[in-house]
Amino acid sequence: KLVFYSIIKFTKPVAKELSAIPHCLTRSQTQSPLGIPALGSIQSIQSNIVRGYRNPISPFVRFFLIPMDQTHIPGHCESQILPKYHAVSQSLMDKNNFLSCLEQDSKSARNQSFTELISELRVAQKEEAKLVEEIKRLKQDKQALEVDLGQMRRERDLARAQIVSTSGEKSYEIKIIEESYKQEISLLKKRLQWYAENQELLDRDAVRLKDAKEEIEKLKLQVDNLRTEAGNQSVQQKKRLKDRAADAKKIQDLERQIKEMETILKRRHPNSLPALIYAAAAAASEGGGDISAKSNTIDFLERRIKKLETELEGKDDEAKKSLRAMEQQFQKIKLQYEQRLVELEELLAYKLMNEPQKLHDSKASFTAIEQELRSLKEDHQITVKNLQTEIENLKNQNSQLELKKCERGDEDLQTIEYQVEQAHAKARLVRLNQELITKSREIQDLTKTVERLQKERTTMLSNHNSSDKTDGKEKSTEILKKDILASSERNASTSEPFPDTLDEKIYQPHNFADSHISEVLQENARLKDELERLSLEMSQQRVKSQAALAHSESNIRRTKEDTAEYIAALRASHQREVEKILCQHAVEHSASKVAELNSKISRQEILIKHLQEQVNKLHKDQEALAVSQTREEILQKEMTKLLEELREAKERQSPEMKHFLCLERKIKNMEIRHVQREQELQQIVQQTRHVAEVQQTQEVEKWKKLAQLKNQELEKFQEELDSILDVLRELQKQGVVIPVPVSSGLNLPERYWKT
Repeated sequence: KLVFYSIIKFTKPVAKELSAIPHCLTRSQTQSPLGIPALGSIQSIQSNIVRGYRNPISPFVRFFLIPMDQTHIPGHCESQILPKYHAVSQSLMDKNNFLSCLEQDSKSARNQSFTELISELRVAQKEEAKLVEEIKRLKQDKQALEVDLGQMRRERDLARAQIVSTSGEKSYEIKIIEESYKQEISLLKKRLQWYAENQELLDRDAVRLKDAKEEIEKLKLQVDNLRTEAGNQSVQQKKRLKDRAADAKKIQDLERQIKEMETILKRRHPNSLPALIYAAAAAASEGGGDISAKSNTIDFLERRIKKLETELEGKDDEAKKSLRAMEQQFQKIKLQYEQRLVELEELLAYKLMNEPQKLHDSKASFTAIEQELRSLKEDHQITVKNLQTEIENLKNQNSQLELKKCERGDEDLQTIEYQVEQAHAKARLVRLNQELITKSREIQDLTKTVERLQKERTTMLSNHNSSDKTDGKEKSTEILKKDILASSERNASTSEPFPDTLDEKIYQPHNFADSHISEVLQENARLKDELERLSLEMSQQRVKSQAALAHSESNIRRTKEDTAEYIAALRASHQREVEKILCQHAVEHSASKVAELNSKISRQEILIKHLQEQVNKLHKDQEALAVSQTREEILQKEMTKLLEELREAKERQSPEMKHFLCLERKIKNMEIRHVQREQELQQIVQQTRHVAEVQQTQEVEKWKKLAQLKNQELEKFQEELDSILDVLRELQKQGVVIPVPVSSGLNLPERYWKT
């Protein structure tokens, strides 16, 4: 019980000291900015509190902390700690008889705390000695750094002097290098001029080569045409030979037939056949004249087309030459502009070197002018490139359209020609078939009539006395008349009708009744004459058919020629319509392109005018520059004279003036160095202040952290003591007697609780 009350009495002043800690902290913060002594006082208070806690409760702590350290496992709950408290309370109740020993134990605990404090003081003294040694070492390092700073300043001064000395040498070297670069630039300009001249020569040679190549191609085309014409002539000659052989055969047949016909016509129709032959010959001659006239017109048109093609090629070549000449002129003007710009830049650089203050404002204007010129150059180059690309695109489009036109035209013409030829061939076949059918019918009718006549003749010769036979003859004559009339009606639609030879003398059988045989013979002779006449008529009809065939062939030729002319006209009209459609399409779908091209052309014209104005201005500027160059030369001469006079005046000066000028220069240099040193010292002082402030803040933060850690430890310790006191109070309420522990606090007999 005494121990318990002593613990309670001792904890009250400790709590008062703990409550006084924040007041000390606030006072220390207000008194000193760094708060280092206040923190020391807080630390001393905390050490006193710890000592006060350790003195009365050290045996208890030793007694129950050792088994706790042995049996401590992280994660146990308060239910596991309570048995330990019960064991401790039991040991305390068993040790009530050892109250006298408690005082001795408290004295020994006090002695132990005193020894611990002495050891802590010794450790603190050792740390203070170490800190003093570190301060001395830091002071030595500071002195060494100051010496190094002095050496670095001296080296800096020497380096500045060396830079000043070497700057003059480097400026001289730079001037030498600039002169060498100028010489190289002049050489390169000469080379560029030489290349431009060579380019002109190469362009001329290229033009000559193109002309020669074009002539060679033309000659090759002529040779190919001659070869094709020679091959065509040989083929045509072969065809002509074949046609001549066939014509010769036909002519022989016709001559033979004509001779036969002439022999026959001498008797009956002397004027019919020659008229037909002359008519056929006239028709053939008219067809040949038409063919020759058409061939002449075709040759004339072909020659005209070739002339137009050659003229177009010449115009294209002239346009290309003019474009090339324009490009060469543009390149020359460009080189001249570049040369002039370089010269102006050199003059401006020279003026700037001589008069930097006066020409400070002119720099901006010159740079603005240069930028404008560059922008104009770039815009012009861009416009030229765009126009070239557009021209190439238009050429490609034209070539594609021409190819499409040619393909469509060829396909259309081929289809039209094929259809026309098929139609003419079909019509010709139909006509020939009709003529064959009519002629075959006529031949069949004639053969039938001849057979009937032969039969009638035989019957007449065998039975010339019988009357019955006469009746049959009458019937046969009537049938003959009907057949002849039908055949004449059929032939009237196709060819000329037969002459009315049969109607002159009609067969009458009753006239031959009871007549002599001589009449029969006469009749037979007459019939023979009729047969001959019919054969002549057949031959005449054959001649007529042949003449009709010749006439039809001539008509076919005429129709072919007419169709060829019609096809040519159709081709021309088709091409015109296609061109019109394409033009309309281009106008409808590329009106914007035309407007853009027109606008671009107007822009180019404006640019050309602007460039011409600039050229005129440049000529004026050249004249003004020439005048200014003369003025500059005069001024340079005057400047050289003045400089020589200054040198002479300086040489004539007294040594005292020279010494005075040298002193002025040295004083100026010293002032400049002094200002620089002051600036450097200010920078160093600011850096040291900053470093000191940083260190102070770091130390304050460190001590604050230590104080916070100690406060946390004290709070934990106070919580543990409060829990122990609560347990003891509960045990006291229950009437448990707490024994006094032995000095060691270990290896004591365990007893049960006494209630």
